[in-house]
Amino acid sequence: MTKPKNKRTNKEYEELGRRLDNIYLTGYIDRKEMLKMSFLRGMATGLGGVIGATIVVTLLLWALSLFDTVWFIGPIANNVKNTIQSQTDK
Repeated sequence: MTKPKNKRTNKEYEELGRRLDNIYLTGYIDRKEMLKMSFLRGMATGLGGVIGATIVVTLLLWALSLFDTVWFIGPIANNVKNTIQSQTDK
C-alpha cells in the first residue's frame, strides 16, 4: 500500500492565509482571548517540561544509587549523593 501524497500548492496556501486573515479581521477570534490562550499554553508547556525533567533526573539518580558496588559507577553515584545531601543540609 502506498500513501497518497498530499501536495499543497502556493495557491492553496495563499487561500488559507486569506481565510485566516478574514476570520481574524471579522472579529471571530478575539485578540485578547487568543493571546491569553497562547500564554496559558506556553506556561503549561514550560511547567510540563520542568516536571518531566525533574522526574527523569530523579529516576536517573535513583538508578545510579543502586550501583554502589560497581567500580566505575559507585564513586560517581556517591559524589552525586554527597552533593545532594550537602545542599539539603544547608
